[in-house]
Amino acid sequence: MAIKNLLVAFQDDEGSRTALRLALQMGRKYGAAVTGTYVHVPFEGQQHLKLVSRWVPQDVAEMIRRAGREGAREVEASFCSVVAEHGAGVEHRWIGSEGNPTLMLARQARYFDLLITGQFEGALRHGGRALQPEEVIARAGKSVLMVPEKYEVRPFEEYAVVAWDGSRSAGRALTDAMQILETKRRLDVVTVHSQGETERLGWLGDLDIIEHLRRHGIEAKHIDLPVKGGVGETLLRYCGETRPDVLVMGAFGRGKLGTVLFGGVSNYVLEHQSVPVLMSH
Repeated sequence: MAIKNLLVAFQDDEGSRTALRLALQMGRKYGAAVTGTYVHVPFEGQQHLKLVSRWVPQDVAEMIRRAGREGAREVEASFCSVVAEHGAGVEHRWIGSEGNPTLMLARQARYFDLLITGQFEGALRHGGRALQPEEVIARAGKSVLMVPEKYEVRPFEEYAVVAWDGSRSAGRALTDAMQILETKRRLDVVTVHSQGETERLGWLGDLDIIEHLRRHGIEAKHIDLPVKGGVGETLLRYCGETRPDVLVMGAFGRGKLGTVLFGGVSNYVLEHQSVPVLMSH
């Protein structure tokens, strides 16, 4: 099944504008439609106003509501402006809604092939609260492609890196990204191991991940990297040197829905990412 339906979380900051430009480039490559979405938190849903809402005069409350609606319209206008400049020939539309941003974005993502966002570190803020990537990924049940705030959108090199440790989340990420990986001319499967480690996690005799990819028509090679400063740091250093279009990785860590805690690798990559990261849980 080809990529045909992309959702972009947009709120008119630098991070989401960069994410939208990348989404439009993907839309052009795959012949996919691009939908922008912004979830406005109404007056009644803003945490910092709940405690004092009973003492806020009605006219003041209505002024705050009106300002919020006007702000949402400005975000939509900015989306249309970016599309007009960078999205020639790409089918697009806009979704504006009110509610809890994390819940709404997760629900909307289920109706699309992929959710694309700006970098989560300070990139998505609604009602004074930053969206948490683990909540969105876990609740949506979909992969999320996160684009660095300072990323320079460039023509695709048709090259990707997959972080592989043989875990459930790594396997899920690989499967979720297959629609993208099958279009790449180069793929590096990177395993980061500790010094003195003799076993290659994820390689089970004849059950070789490289052979699996080859059966999908993907010529991949395995890269074994010794850890230097941490797994996340090692992965991003390699990506900084090779400049792939995307890093594919699982959301490492454990936790229950709504209280998922990412491991140190995921947190480090999301905070310091220099390339787009497609993450699955």
